[in-house]
Amino acid sequence: MHILEYFLNIRIQNTTFSPRKLTLPKTGSFHLYGARGVGKSTLVIDYLQSLPEESWLYLDCQDPIFALEDIDHDHLSAFLAEEGITTLVLDHYYEGFLERLPDPAQLIIISRRPQPQLTLPAYELHGLDYEEFLSFDHDHAPTTSFNRFLKVGTLPAMAQRELAALDTTLRPFFFASFDEDESRMMLILARYQGHRVTTHQLYRYAREYFRISKDRVYSTVKRFEEEKLIFFIEDVEGKGARKMILYDYALARYLSKEQPFPVTFDALIALALIKHGFTFVTTGNRGYLLGDTLILPAPFDTEEQAWKYVYNRVNLYRKHRVTHVWVVTVSNRFTFTLRDITFEGIPFYEWSIVNE
Repeated sequence: MHILEYFLNIRIQNTTFSPRKLTLPKTGSFHLYGARGVGKSTLVIDYLQSLPEESWLYLDCQDPIFALEDIDHDHLSAFLAEEGITTLVLDHYYEGFLERLPDPAQLIIISRRPQPQLTLPAYELHGLDYEEFLSFDHDHAPTTSFNRFLKVGTLPAMAQRELAALDTTLRPFFFASFDEDESRMMLILARYQGHRVTTHQLYRYAREYFRISKDRVYSTVKRFEEEKLIFFIEDVEGKGARKMILYDYALARYLSKEQPFPVTFDALIALALIKHGFTFVTTGNRGYLLGDTLILPAPFDTEEQAWKYVYNRVNLYRKHRVTHVWVVTVSNRFTFTLRDITFEGIPFYEWSIVNE
């Protein structure tokens, strides 16, 4: 059981930590899942610091040692009993790591995707929303913080870096988090950030650059969608192609190197809606419809520019029974009414708080 003794002697700690909105239960077993880099391990490690040091064991299921040596249910259960361990954490868990899970007083499982076979209460962690980001970036003024949020994205590890070091931080994160095939697929997906695409179009584009099979592309895209590394948003007209958004706009920009600011801002809006649990559809290439409310990303639009844009689309909005439109900007504010629809310009940092 020397493997388990090795992990027992590792007392992991966070070097830095800022509170998250998701509160883990103080007692009982649970399953925490979410995409790569959103802060799952950090959140659980912070939780462990509130427990007696000798009461918990943290196992990383992706530790290289497990490629050569296995542990089984019986040995693990016996070790927990001998050491008086009441809390067991299985990080980077995947189905099949153990033939059967042990039954300590508290079992905490961390994974990238939902695990339907588990019967534990499940909690999902997203990347940072803007309010969470402010707790990471409390040293800056609100306007400066918003500009940083636009640049560094939603991954906690990036939020604590200086802007000058962002690319050199994203690079090791990317290559540590994605294998060779996944990296290639992420490069293709980043090029299509904010576009309406089908999986077949992604395959056709990928094969221009890499030797990759259709089955591999389809299975990888499906897995990425399940893990919520990418989101496909249906169009209000129900057409075949769906708008694709990567889970972190800063990573998408780093990978594509040519992402225009309006695309980044649009993804920022979509991810805010996703993280707050809204159900919505797209209206073509611009705008998100939630019931009778339309969210229209328009980072630099003045009132006159917004009016000109919506004037030719107001019949489409009325067709879908829109009564109110939030025109989300970087800093502009305005209000006007057109054909019984109220249009309200509002800066993102205010809209994101109002619409939680």
